[in-house]
Amino acid sequence: MTNKIDEDSRERMLLAYLRGELDEQDVRNLRNEVTDDEEYADRLEHLLLGVPDKGQETPAPFSLTEKQQRAILTRGKWKMRFTNSAYTFGILFLAGALLLLVNGWVGMWLHKDQFRVTKDIINFTQPGVSAGSSGSQVGLLYGQIQMELREQVGAEQQNVGFVESTNFLWSVRAEPKWTNGVRETKLFFRYPTDEAITREDTAYLRTPAWNTMNKLHEGTVSQLAISFDRSMTYEEYIKLILKHVPEYNLDTLWFAVDTGVEAKEREQDGNLLLSAGEVWGYAERGLDYGNAPIQVNGEGERRAAAYLAEMQYLILHGRLAREIGQGFSHSDPKVEERYAYLQEKGVRIYGAVVTGPTKELLKLEAEKAITAAFLGKVDWWNWERPAASGTQRNW
Repeated sequence: MTNKIDEDSRERMLLAYLRGELDEQDVRNLRNEVTDDEEYADRLEHLLLGVPDKGQETPAPFSLTEKQQRAILTRGKWKMRFTNSAYTFGILFLAGALLLLVNGWVGMWLHKDQFRVTKDIINFTQPGVSAGSSGSQVGLLYGQIQMELREQVGAEQQNVGFVESTNFLWSVRAEPKWTNGVRETKLFFRYPTDEAITREDTAYLRTPAWNTMNKLHEGTVSQLAISFDRSMTYEEYIKLILKHVPEYNLDTLWFAVDTGVEAKEREQDGNLLLSAGEVWGYAERGLDYGNAPIQVNGEGERRAAAYLAEMQYLILHGRLAREIGQGFSHSDPKVEERYAYLQEKGVRIYGAVVTGPTKELLKLEAEKAITAAFLGKVDWWNWERPAASGTQRNW
């Protein structure tokens, strides 16, 4: 109640001041009070500018000096400028915070899918190569993933470069960076045909590899790409290989899989040999088989199911798969077409990348189903893994 009486008294004092009804002492007191009380000064400014309350008549401000009126109006202008600036900076701050939030959300969302798709494309299109350790950074509307590329020779993993996958907003680009700027391609596969051929017809695709391996020292390990005269299941492949080389002397790194696209491309250019980017398959250890471990040699149906499930994931992220796939093969990976074929025909293997002691791999020369053999990298003996090992990097 007291506050209401005080407000009414102050209002009457202002109106009396504007009408010139106050004596000199009251005027001095009022001016001092206006100087000390910003809200009171705002009310006087409100009345001065001619914006009265409803039903009130505002008299002309004849009792204020020109200097006093100018001071009040100047203060009002600066107050308005400050208010406008505050609103502007507030809007910019909120817009920046929202942009950072959206960028972070998009970055994390895209990073997860971009990482997985990049890893799949490497494992599916690069024979003998697998994705290793990785690092990433997310900036304003920008993100980058660097993933190590590894190649196994014998029992050791060797760094052969890295892949750099970058995105600006939703545009993604991936490009392999090979050590020394180039990767020498030695692993080729011969796609099987229905044409009647003899072993002599394909001897030129095997003889150089066997002759070289015959001349290599026993204390070496090698990498070998082999192709068969037909497509087969995973179990049939294991049975065929183990006829010649015991399980402990050979490691299968990658499988070449018949996806139907190879046959169409062969009809167009007549080329029977396929290599990285042209051949399609999967890395033996490049699939996520779930929580339960998988047998070293076995469970072909489970492997095939995991392979198809990962291809479904690529179809779900088709734009990413196309953009990243083109960085490795310079063409559309045609995941949907391959998947439809595999759904109908099943996952059938017609080639593989194997590694192990050179002289053990040489025993595969006796297998008549092998139509092509291409020797990859060769290294000194490393088949027995040491008790401790590691690497040091320059950061």
